[in-house]
Amino acid sequence: MHRNLFQRHLWSLLLSGWLVSACTAPENKPPDNLISEERMADILTEVHMAEARISRINLRSVDSSQIAYKHLEDQIFKKFAVDTATYRKSYIFYSSHPTNMEAIYKQVTDKLQKKTKMKKPL
Repeated sequence: MHRNLFQRHLWSLLLSGWLVSACTAPENKPPDNLISEERMADILTEVHMAEARISRINLRSVDSSQIAYKHLEDQIFKKFAVDTATYRKSYIFYSSHPTNMEAIYKQVTDKLQKKTKMKKPL
């Protein structure tokens, strides 16, 4: 009986610790090599255009779509001289700071609208 009570308290303590750590505010310290908001907007603009290209070509296999997208994504990262880890850390940081992410996506939207207007026939 004492063992069950001990286990129950131990599980409660572990669960409480997990909940506290999961519910804490994100760290406000930017990661090393944080990509600037302007550059992040440029990268995300290219990423969304690549996603649109892949969806337009209607590849029958999800695997083929993922391979084609990965190739385009690698080209984007090479173009902007950014590695995947730096991009992901920056994206996670900005995602946990909604005001920054909103400003970035405002720029992305503006850039995509300009590109759309340039491609429309008169």
